[in-house]
Amino acid sequence: MIVPDGRTDPEKLDEVLGNPEETHLDLKAKVDLTVAEDKLKFVKDAVTMSQRPPGGYILIGVDDDGKRCMPVGTITDRSRFDGSRIGALIRSYIEGEVHVLVQIHDVDDYEIVMVYVQQNRDGLPVPFNKDGQFQGDDGKPVTVFRRGEIFVREGAENVPIRYAHWQDLLSVYADKIRGEASAAAQGLLSEVFAARQQSAGVAPDVPLSTSMDNATFAAATVSLLESGNDVRLRQFIKSLTATTGPAASLADFTAALDKWTVFCAQVLYFDRRDLVDEAIDKLRGVFETFGEDEIAIRKRFAIVIRIYVLGSLAVRQEAWGTVTYLSLQPVPSSTSYPDYVYSSWIRNATVSVARANLDLNSDDPTQQRRAGFILSAARDLMVEHAAMRPDLADIQVPADEITGTDAALNSLCEFDIAYCIVVAAMGTGHGSAYPSSVAFDEERVKPMVQRIVADAGIRQRLLPGVGDTGIAEAIADMYAIAIRESADNFGGRWWSMPQSVDQWVNQTLRPE
Repeated sequence: MIVPDGRTDPEKLDEVLGNPEETHLDLKAKVDLTVAEDKLKFVKDAVTMSQRPPGGYILIGVDDDGKRCMPVGTITDRSRFDGSRIGALIRSYIEGEVHVLVQIHDVDDYEIVMVYVQQNRDGLPVPFNKDGQFQGDDGKPVTVFRRGEIFVREGAENVPIRYAHWQDLLSVYADKIRGEASAAAQGLLSEVFAARQQSAGVAPDVPLSTSMDNATFAAATVSLLESGNDVRLRQFIKSLTATTGPAASLADFTAALDKWTVFCAQVLYFDRRDLVDEAIDKLRGVFETFGEDEIAIRKRFAIVIRIYVLGSLAVRQEAWGTVTYLSLQPVPSSTSYPDYVYSSWIRNATVSVARANLDLNSDDPTQQRRAGFILSAARDLMVEHAAMRPDLADIQVPADEITGTDAALNSLCEFDIAYCIVVAAMGTGHGSAYPSSVAFDEERVKPMVQRIVADAGIRQRLLPGVGDTGIAEAIADMYAIAIRESADNFGGRWWSMPQSVDQWVNQTLRPE
């Protein structure tokens, strides 16, 4: 599964490499922009990729089997792949606009052009405004596309638009219209809410509703927290049964789940772990009602992404009990197999996604080849929804660039390794944890494991009732999996446990 988040950095490339072609990923062994045929086919591919929200990636220098195939130096003039030149080339053949980001990477003596194609910002399909033709070997014109045509990605193919595509293609435009229509109502609600806050002697008593926008919902939650109105806060938790029930569509379920995440983030920020635990319990009850159909699997995936968002906040807030509680929620495989219980709902969700081939057709931990997409999806959600990260300003979560000190991604990776250690040490059901953070540099998780071994208090709060021997074994097991997976599938960016961690583990397991 590809997360088209607009990033073109080396870690994103590693995440995308190894995936087969799909709706949001197109692989090209070679594109020579000086050749008319290649140029026109690339334009068609890029415009077609832009039609499906939220866009996607084109990798040039990777064949259909996912193998790198362009040795460094194949591209004699890299300026031809400058983002502005590529954008101008595409726009010369279309009505509307298509924006691209381009970065050329050198990977193990091969070069790969990574092109991110963003969906048209107004959400409308983009037709070609002229014919795209080149002269064939026989001297006759060959047509790649015609004026007025609209193509869309369908799996790994470019196909002419048909009726079945319109709902997906227009989903962003429809959301935009709905958003504009509700803006006035949301503004009025915010004004009423602000007036009640400013009224002397009037305690805030605004019920939390999933129809609020996130900013208003977060402000209402904070106001209720500050006034101690636990009745209203708990009413929202109870309402989740109705808003996320089996009858809820995926869109409605996701909208309600976003409010759950905002609610939990705000109450966690106010150190109200009791409310966080109650909200987690309620969501686990919803999780346990899922069957094995695709909608249920996508709902699981939506939940696990938001678990990571909340878990990263718990790491940043040092709420170790919440990290444990989020990690160690045992759930049955599905309503069809209630006796097979996973140690963690996180593992249940990732296995379900794998079996449905949304990620990979395997539930073997050593076969999880594209783990990074979960963390990327969680970070993308944090970029989009500020209310889910009350401790981080927008400038700390840039949309298009990730550095080694990225607070969002680093805390997501730290939660990931903490979850794995918790399950390895305390899990009682089936399904061992798998470190999704293996898709990223090991430096992103080091602070977490270093703190665990350095601070007995953290160990007690994160892993209550587990002795140091059990913790050391869990850390060693997780690093063994991560190092092996990194070497086999992610460029070998995990080498060994940090020195202080290695020393503590060895001293604990093999005392002199």
